[in-house]
Amino acid sequence: MKFLHKKHINLITRLLMISMGVFLIGFRLSGSDPLRAQPGDISTKLDQAVDAYRSANFDVSINLLASLVNDPALDKKDKKEVYRLLGLSYTAKGLYDEARTAISDLLKLEPPLVELDPDREPPKLMKIYYEVRKEYSGSYQVELPDPGIKTIAVLDFMNRSIDDREKYDPLEKGFSDLIIHQLNGATNLKVVERERIQWILNEIKLENDPNLFDTESAVRIGKQLGVHSVLLGSFIKFKNDLWLGARLVKVETSEILLTEEVKGKADKFFDLSEQLASKIAKEIQVNLPAKEAETGLETHSLEAMMAYSEGLALLEKNEYKSAYRKFQEALKYDPGYSKARLKAESIEPLIG
Repeated sequence: MKFLHKKHINLITRLLMISMGVFLIGFRLSGSDPLRAQPGDISTKLDQAVDAYRSANFDVSINLLASLVNDPALDKKDKKEVYRLLGLSYTAKGLYDEARTAISDLLKLEPPLVELDPDREPPKLMKIYYEVRKEYSGSYQVELPDPGIKTIAVLDFMNRSIDDREKYDPLEKGFSDLIIHQLNGATNLKVVERERIQWILNEIKLENDPNLFDTESAVRIGKQLGVHSVLLGSFIKFKNDLWLGARLVKVETSEILLTEEVKGKADKFFDLSEQLASKIAKEIQVNLPAKEAETGLETHSLEAMMAYSEGLALLEKNEYKSAYRKFQEALKYDPGYSKARLKAESIEPLIG
């Protein structure tokens, strides 16, 4: 057997290197790179990670996401989603330090401002998000994309009902949640989510009991959040009638800006809350959007609203399975109640 001459070997080596270079250039000219994951691969892995998380296969979702996080082909938008999903998966596994790291890495990708939606995220992840946000910014105050935006916090409503008072206690959370949603569409207004308020109350050791809320406690909470005003609400359910009342407190001066009440039939609670939200918006000089076609996010069913409100109360006690059943009950009363569906979906992977 004859051996190749050294100069022949060098020639073959050069030809192979040239061929490989042409191969790589061809891929790059076509928008591809064999050494980097392609957008289709990233999208597929993200979809697989989401499916794994929803199926409670948290180890699988973590492994898929960990393989993506340092990929140079990952753009900023997808990287934010990877870190959010990692936070979810680690939280579901009880790996809270790892979840905090993922959320911290998520916030480092700002701007623009990263805001997690408590309707779509489980309470444990939201708590971690608020903690990391506080460490990241050095303040409990809400973050604003524009310093000119007005801010308001809506505290849980006080139940002053005469008949079946205990039965309607869950609506203390339900009505505040509803008013928050109705004010959320106002221009140049930031409405603090209930979950953040609950977290603040826990942080400053103030019990979330509407019967204990007064002007002084409202101002205290408002200063912690850095908001301009705080809304204290109450309701009375008597037979078939409903009264909704509100006091709007200016945080800077403790001044009562507005004392308002609306009343009507209990099954018209949605319309009554809209009237109240409109009066509040007028007082703080912001504009609510024109009424659009029904989106189904909220409900007009009092029974569905009651079940949903009970679910919120159970979530705050970390009773996920019971809360899930209540959100499902709300959907039986109103299958189009999207907010109840979102809440149920947000905790479903965590209950196996």
